[in-house]
Amino acid sequence: MMQDMNSANQVDGSLQSEPKPKKRKIITVVIFFIVLSVILYVGIDETMQWWQEKQMWVKAGFASDKFPFRMFTERELVEKGLWSGESQELNAIITTVRPEETYAKFRQALIDEDLDVATKCFTKEQQEAWRKSLYEIKDKGFLQGMIDDLPEKLEDSIQRDLNNTSIESYAYVLNNDPQESVRILEFSKSWEGEWKINNIH
Repeated sequence: MMQDMNSANQVDGSLQSEPKPKKRKIITVVIFFIVLSVILYVGIDETMQWWQEKQMWVKAGFASDKFPFRMFTERELVEKGLWSGESQELNAIITTVRPEETYAKFRQALIDEDLDVATKCFTKEQQEAWRKSLYEIKDKGFLQGMIDDLPEKLEDSIQRDLNNTSIESYAYVLNNDPQESVRILEFSKSWEGEWKINNIH
């Protein structure tokens, strides 16, 4: 009789203890899914913010439109015309061809009517536009007048350190202008250290 009672108590005890591990498992699973949901939510939110920021830079032209949408380097931005050119990397390039040399080559090319050589004296961004302009000037018979307006030498009264900058302007007076109108020649330094004409105005 005592054995039966003991057996009954043991069975009773085992039945009572069974639900506890199940409850723990359920709680563990619930906690796991809550944590996973939080991680996924945060991850998706961060990804969306990253995506939106990258697309903003892509639209502005400062980042590649191909995944992972890397930001362009300073050099690439200068070449794309999205940077003023006054950058530390570009400024630090040692000058190989001074503005005076480029100007002399440009003026001589106009005298020789070699407009292809004259065009190459401009920055890459300006070459196509100036090629058209120079050929139009020649076709209209104004090329000699342009040459006459340009001084023989580009003189600069200011001492400039061309190795610590990448943009320079030179003022000159038109040779054939009785009122001595001042014109401006703008130069930009290339990645090869060559000073090129950026504009004449």
